[in-house]
Amino acid sequence: MSQNPWQDRQPPPEDRPPSGRPPPGSEEPTRTAHPVPPADGGAGYPPPPQGWTPPPPGTAPQHSSWQPPPGNPQQQGAWQQPQQPYYAPPPRPANHLVWAIFSILLFWPLGIPAVVFASQVNSKYALGDYAGAEDSSGKAKLFSLISTVIAAIGIVLIIIFAILAASMGGDYPDNGY
Repeated sequence: MSQNPWQDRQPPPEDRPPSGRPPPGSEEPTRTAHPVPPADGGAGYPPPPQGWTPPPPGTAPQHSSWQPPPGNPQQQGAWQQPQQPYYAPPPRPANHLVWAIFSILLFWPLGIPAVVFASQVNSKYALGDYAGAEDSSGKAKLFSLISTVIAAIGIVLIIIFAILAASMGGDYPDNGY
């Protein structure tokens, strides 16, 4: 008999883990070179494939030597990745950056916000904010369009005033200067 009479006593059923194994710390841990999952797969692990044998103790794992288990992969549900539906992202909207930069030269008060929104399109799309990328693309296009229209109206008005000034200059008498 051992020196401590309580050492060989099993814990009551309510204190035992559900796996039926003794509680942690009640036995001396064993040390192996490779942790080997239990044959039934316990602790949330699937059972090992058929034909798999654990490596001998004291050897290094050979990651490149692993081969998938033989047989049809469709029949081995435990080793198959769960199939998730693949949703392709929408196409990246145009950023209109060149037009926005050109609109700065035409009418800078609206060209600056056009460049800001145009530069946001690619970063929002890369982050997965597809609606935000589409919105920034639309705003960049709108500001660039308004800037271009204002610049075109301004150029037309300057040409009209230049023509009027040139045509009115001939109505005055020549002072000899």
